[in-house]
Amino acid sequence: MTSKIADPNHSQKTGEQVIFNQQNNGIGAASNRVHQINESHHDNSNSKSEAQKVYQLARKSTQVLFRAKTVFPFDFFPDILTINANKIDIVNTSFFFSHQTTSIPLPDIANVEIQTSPFFATLRIINIRYPMHPLVLRYLKKSDAVKAKNIIDGLLVAISQGTDITEIEPKQFLKELEKVGESAVKNG
Repeated sequence: MTSKIADPNHSQKTGEQVIFNQQNNGIGAASNRVHQINESHHDNSNSKSEAQKVYQLARKSTQVLFRAKTVFPFDFFPDILTINANKIDIVNTSFFFSHQTTSIPLPDIANVEIQTSPFFATLRIINIRYPMHPLVLRYLKKSDAVKAKNIIDGLLVAISQGTDITEIEPKQFLKELEKVGESAVKNG
């Protein structure tokens, strides 16, 4: 007579199978299904909020707050600075039909510096990620450079305060952003 020795691993596997089968087929299956339904409902609401975020980002990216160009005879291929509600774009033109576009998200801007001369100004934008390689725009009109600096400073202050500017039309708050940017320079 041979005696069979019980395999402890075999009993564990069957116990796990029983629990698995109970959860999927019967005991506990109803609570599992309710949990799955709640997760799918939660996923739908998450996808709606994510879609809303993408929509707001797209809206911010197309809100042009200010655009400035370098002056032609001094810069033979004029560069363009565009300030949007969530980033700035700088288009450096090096020759006919060739250009390089650099975009910097506003939270990545460490500092905006301006150097003025009697007729023109140089705007230097320092990126947090590349502090040793600032973006430089030479031969801007003085008034454009000052306005651009004030708007960028105002946007940075608004972002640091947690303000969502996508809910307001740009023309309604542009003057206020400039005032905030001016006061940040005077108080800083």
